[in-house]
Amino acid sequence: MMGLKDMMESAYGGRIRHRRLESGGGDRVISLEDLADRLPDRPEKEEVAELVGDDILPRLLSTTPHGKKESLIWGYVTSIAAERSGQPVTVRPMDFAGLGLSSGTLILSSDGKSRPSHVGERMSSGMIRLGDAGDYLGQGMTGGGIVASSCGTYAFRNMRGGWGVILGDAGSFIGVSNSGGRILVKGNAGERAGWLMRSGRLTVLGDAGDYAGILAKGGVIRICGDAGKNAGWRSGGVRIEVGRR
Repeated sequence: MMGLKDMMESAYGGRIRHRRLESGGGDRVISLEDLADRLPDRPEKEEVAELVGDDILPRLLSTTPHGKKESLIWGYVTSIAAERSGQPVTVRPMDFAGLGLSSGTLILSSDGKSRPSHVGERMSSGMIRLGDAGDYLGQGMTGGGIVASSCGTYAFRNMRGGWGVILGDAGSFIGVSNSGGRILVKGNAGERAGWLMRSGRLTVLGDAGDYAGILAKGGVIRICGDAGKNAGWRSGGVRIEVGRR
């Protein structure tokens, strides 16, 4: 796969857009730390995009962020790179990759030990592929799709649209408070899958832990294996199917 700089040159006909990163004094931003100094404590994606030119993207993507603020900015930068590219962009498996992604394809390389959290958070479109994910995968997503080998807790929490596929096992609390979207777990899921679900679809091909569909008010939860104890406890309006392989 071609490098990001070569990809940008190809996408723009050999001419990389040299949109300068400038402050009020006109000096150019040269690092992720420098960029963080120019942004508020809780930066928005639009603020980052306004400062980031294509010529600086490879340097920012290769930087290891320090602290949550830099991690958020790096996450936005990964999405900006994917959105500006006509080809998939590969980045390291770190927290907040694909933050706010709205188009394009992002691939997280696998080092066999990293389990990045908050991947694909608040994404609205596009595609993300990765190996083992940590917690909060796809949290708050409204569109697009994510494919992961496995995931930790609270995957696809507050999901309103889009889809997610877990090729192996998922942790507890998958699909909490969802009001839309589709989730497929090909392995097993932990406890309280579909907790507080209001709409959408959750399918687990293996077993699920205790209290699947607890307090759910809508949507469809299908568990092809065993559902543990108290499935559907105090739920109403949701359709729960268990044991239909």
